[in-house]
Order: sequence, then C-alpha cells, then structure tokens
Amino acid sequence: MEMYVQEFGSNQPDSIVFIHGGGLSGWMWDGQVKDLSDFHCLVPDLPEQGRSKGLKPFSIKDSAQQITELIKNKAHEGKAHVVGHSIGAQIVVQLLSFAPEVVDHAIVNSALVRRIPGRTSLIKPTVQLTIPLTKAKWFAKIQAKLLNVPNDDFTRYFNDSKSITAESLENLLMENANFSLPEGLEYCTVPTLILLGQKERGIMRNSAKALVSAIPNSKGYLVQGVGHSFNFEDPDLYTRILRNWFTNKQLPTERLSAVR
Repeated sequence: MEMYVQEFGSNQPDSIVFIHGGGLSGWMWDGQVKDLSDFHCLVPDLPEQGRSKGLKPFSIKDSAQQITELIKNKAHEGKAHVVGHSIGAQIVVQLLSFAPEVVDHAIVNSALVRRIPGRTSLIKPTVQLTIPLTKAKWFAKIQAKLLNVPNDDFTRYFNDSKSITAESLENLLMENANFSLPEGLEYCTVPTLILLGQKERGIMRNSAKALVSAIPNSKGYLVQGVGHSFNFEDPDLYTRILRNWFTNKQLPTERLSAVR
C-alpha cells in the first residue's frame, strides 16, 4: 500500500509538496492549495492518518523516505518545494538531512526538535484516558476551536479524530516527542524558512533557534499574533509567505521578527 496523494495543477511548472500535522490529513492545506493554483501541488495523507490510515506503522524517517520517492516519481524534474507543519515539519527536517537534492526550497513550520524530559512516560496513560473522548463530537468541537479549524472543515477534522486508534495516536505522539536534529543537516544547502507562532511554547522557540543554527542556508522568523495553527489562523498571510519564499521574493515584514 502506498500513501494516498492528491494532485492538483499538474500542468503548472513548479511542484510543491504539503505535509500535514499529526492526527490530521491533507485537507488542512485546502486554503493554500486553492490560492496556489499556479503551482503543481502534491498533498499526501501520512501513514496511519486520513486515507492512508491502513498504511502502518508511521515513522518520521520512513515518511521522509516516502516523500522522497513521491518527489522523484511525481514532482516535475524530480524536485519540489516542500512545506510541513508540526510533525510534518519534522519530516521536512528529516528529508533535508538525507535527500536535500530533491528539495528546491523548504518551509519548516513549528517543528519540535528538543525533547521534553519525562514526556514519553506520560503518553500512553494520557492516550488511554483521552482516546474515548476523540469519538465524541462535543470534545472534537472544543479541540477544533483550540486549533482554529475553520467551521467548514469541522466534519473532516471530526472524521480524522474519531477514526484514529489508540495505538496510532500513541505512535504519533512518541515519534513527535522523540524527534531530534538528525545528522547531515550541516551539509544541507537548501534555502529553508523556519517559522513558529509568537503564542507557541518556549520549547518551540528553542527548537526554532536550534534549526536556524543547524541548517546553514536558513532563516527563522517568529510570526506575531498566531500560535501553532498559523495556516488556519491567518491563511492569507501564510499563503503569501509560501508564495514569496518559493518564488524568491521578499517576505512580508509587518508581522515577522527574527528568531533570537
């Protein structure tokens, strides 16, 4: 079984691969895909999630390898711009460490690369307590509001939420928590934009600093007024940043401050 992939604008010259966050699926990028219709867009559902939920097990390393093959097989000239959110951003970092040759420009949005002491020991009991709630619409509505999921996308969010198993959720959270900077980033020359929301936790800011230090051709920015769900909270600004970065234009400066 291969990852489920949606493809748009195959006649457009430049390819973008969109890698979604954990527990969601490719629909989270609908706003960006619509507004970037002049690009060839490839939108996979990652293993154990969305329409790839039967593909197991999920791992960041294996997903990065599958994204590499997707780019080689479907992106124009075997190369693509790549953007990832959260666990998808961790996959982008992994991809840059071992296959930078398939990436034109990269955007890493909210990638955790610093481990939280004691977090992994809490994952299994937390999942056992919360997994029954993921099947309840009232709980999904609370979570969707916290994530700023658009009302029109709630049904798809709820379908993803209620279909995930305890085993899959535990696996996703463990992969996310255990991720750290991979070897090889020091050789990556891909222009890479590191983004995080101003409302995110301090460990995310430390992660962004570490990424800027680790990837030679990178820039890091804190986005004022948003949190972890930047592309839902301000889709217009998010898409403008993507377009400008992928076309080598100046980034909008009104709400971006350098990561320090």
